[in-house]
Amino acid sequence: MNATTLAWVTLAGGMATFAIRLLPMLVSDRLQDRPLPSRLRRFLQALGPTAIAAMLALSVMELLPTDHLLTTLPPVVAGLAAVWLIHWWSGNAAWATLVGTLAYGLAAALAGM
Repeated sequence: MNATTLAWVTLAGGMATFAIRLLPMLVSDRLQDRPLPSRLRRFLQALGPTAIAAMLALSVMELLPTDHLLTTLPPVVAGLAAVWLIHWWSGNAAWATLVGTLAYGLAAALAGM
């Protein structure tokens, strides 16, 4: 596989992953004012936090090797704190995910990871 094909496949995969996470939240926001069965409304409202929790569990397990804990822990804590703070402040799972990712990346860069 050449570099151009790899770049296109990576871009398409990233866009598909983003859409899978974003579309349920957008649908939930649009349906806020419409009468829906309570079970469906609760399901749609839980999608954002559930997606964040799933990504969080997988990421944290991988990012905290015990032999490098002092190096890897501060960026993880920065990312988690940013996710919690933005979700608490705005209630928006997409913004919380974006800001948490940026906080983790910045803290990791500052830590020399």
